[in-house]
This record gives sequence, C-alpha cells and structure tokens, in this order.
Amino acid sequence: MPRDRASTTARILDAAQTLIARDGVAAAGINAVAEAAGVDKVLLYRYFGGRTQLLRALARERAVWPALEVPAAADGDATLAGDVAALLLALARALRENPLARRAAAWQLAERDEFAREISAARAAQMRAIAAALRARHRVPPFLDLDAILAVLAGAAVHAALQGAAPPAGGELDLRRNDDWLRAERALRRTVEALLGAPEG
Repeated sequence: MPRDRASTTARILDAAQTLIARDGVAAAGINAVAEAAGVDKVLLYRYFGGRTQLLRALARERAVWPALEVPAAADGDATLAGDVAALLLALARALRENPLARRAAAWQLAERDEFAREISAARAAQMRAIAAALRARHRVPPFLDLDAILAVLAGAAVHAALQGAAPPAGGELDLRRNDDWLRAERALRRTVEALLGAPEG
C-alpha cells in the first residue's frame, strides 16, 4: 500500500536523521537505522537499495544543507557587503541551529563518499546561484573574484558553526557561548565590509 510505504520511508529517514544528528554519519549503518526505525532491514534495502542510496535520499529530502537566498532589498539600499554578510551569517546560524546540517557539513569536509559528494554538489550549486544573484543586483568590479571570496568566507562561516558545537582547543573563542558567537558574527561582518564595502557607483 502506498500510504504504508510512504509512512515507513519517512520513519526510516527520521531514524537516519536522528542517528546522524546525535552520533555522526558513521552511526547511520543499515542495522542501526533499521533498529531505530523499528523495521526489518530488508525493507530498508527494498525502499532505498542500500546505505548509499539512503544517505542520498536524506541529502535530497532533509535539511542537510541550509537553503540560502540573497535577501530582499529594503528600499533599494542594499549593498554588496551587506548582502554577502547577511548570507554568511544566515549560513553560520542555520548550521549552528541544525545538528543534522552540522554533521553533514563535517562529513562533507572529511569524506569523499556519495553522501559527501551530494552535499558538495548542493553547496556548489547554491554558491553559484548566489554569486549570479549578487552580480545581477550589484555592480561587481571585474577585478573582484566574487566566487573565490564567497568560497573562502563561506568556509569560515561553516568552520565557525562546526567549532561552535565543540569546546575550544585553547586560546580561541568559545563559540558555544552566545557572547563569543556574537563577537564572531561582528568580526565576520566587519571582514566582509572591509573587503567589499567600497561604493558601487
């Protein structure tokens, strides 16, 4: 019955999502997911084909990478620096608040399997779309390598979000604390303004 299959599929994805958010991607093995979902692992193979396909389905259907859009311009006063800063802060905050997305981002940085490639492809497509939207809205000087700047600063935002889930190694901000997180946000905004804050006229 289609309804039963849809319900079981959702339960399996829920179980995989919970395991990954709590223990990391490596914890989402076939046996562990089947047990957490309360289903026979045969059903998992039948519906998904295997672990790789399950993780790919999870990457497509759940928030393993935050959705970002160029913010709407308020009264036509948007600047390139303001838009880039808003996007990067939205990315960092979304990762900070979503354990599944954080675990997926960490996996994508460390591994080269199908799940990591799925996340990388989504992230790359999103950055290309954002760069195109920024160029359409702003007068970006030809000497400014916007794609590279976005890649480097997005990497910093991702690192901040990942670091915010772990104790500091020493001598650095404790990004689990809200006051240190806000310091990091201000630093990121000022960095963007220093790089991109020149007038667009």
